[in-house]
Amino acid sequence: MANLEWTSALAVGIPLVDEQHKALIRHLNELAVAIAKRQGETEVQATLTFLVDYTHLHFTTEEQHMAATAYPGLAAQKVEHEHFRSLLCTFHEDLEEEGVTKALADSINTLLMRWLTKHICFMDREFGGFLQSRGIVIGAEE
Repeated sequence: MANLEWTSALAVGIPLVDEQHKALIRHLNELAVAIAKRQGETEVQATLTFLVDYTHLHFTTEEQHMAATAYPGLAAQKVEHEHFRSLLCTFHEDLEEEGVTKALADSINTLLMRWLTKHICFMDREFGGFLQSRGIVIGAEE
């Protein structure tokens, strides 16, 4: 199972968002490894729950900054964020119903990792460009 590695190609130019993306990638990788190694439902469940909570924090943070800066792509971002949340919920249900399976690991690796990469490279970069074009800086400490 391949891990998603953070590279400068995934940077969106917003320090706070870039740091949160790094954390999301790290936790997605940890979840995929835990499932692949069949580390037990309790550990996988805890990692998935953390990921759900952290994703909520991240998306809320992004959406608040988008609203505060009148970003015209906010509605589309919300739709995409809800799609990702839905995927996480589906995986959570699959874990409860079927336990730790190779199919779950493959789905996480394929769907979540690809979704996150595509979302960062296209939608979040647009937000970064929007902020940069207006000289708005959102720091890592916020």
